[in-house]
Amino acid sequence: MERHMNGNIVKRKRVGNFFLGMSEEDLLKELAQPFEIENRHGCTVYEAEHVSFFVDDKTKKVYQICVTEGFQGEFLNHYGIGSDLLDVDPDPKNWHVDWEASCYSSVKHRGIIFELEEDAIMYEVEKGKEFPIGWICIAHPSMYEDGEE
Repeated sequence: MERHMNGNIVKRKRVGNFFLGMSEEDLLKELAQPFEIENRHGCTVYEAEHVSFFVDDKTKKVYQICVTEGFQGEFLNHYGIGSDLLDVDPDPKNWHVDWEASCYSSVKHRGIIFELEEDAIMYEVEKGKEFPIGWICIAHPSMYEDGEE
């Protein structure tokens, strides 16, 4: 279980020892019990404590990894769950927002998205206000940015 709770977050690549592009078979060998399985349109989601893995039904490969509260790893060895979004990139012009999914991505850090803690929404940057990160997800940037690369 410990391996699901920490590890470096590397955009477009990995979370700890779990890699984008990892086969479903290899994921299941590494994934500690207990975990839940959710079948969605076009993918299967394996949900363990503090981390979810999205596996494409056609390729049988991990295409997205998301971590949540309780995960102790960090992005750039500094930013983790609970960190302020604006510490990751303080320039509000660099942030793109998917309002439907409540996700934030920065042009400086393509391939990683952030969701804020519940009830924290950044409509505009307000001096002195914090925007705590509640989720961090990695995937290929084209998943989040209209196919740009």
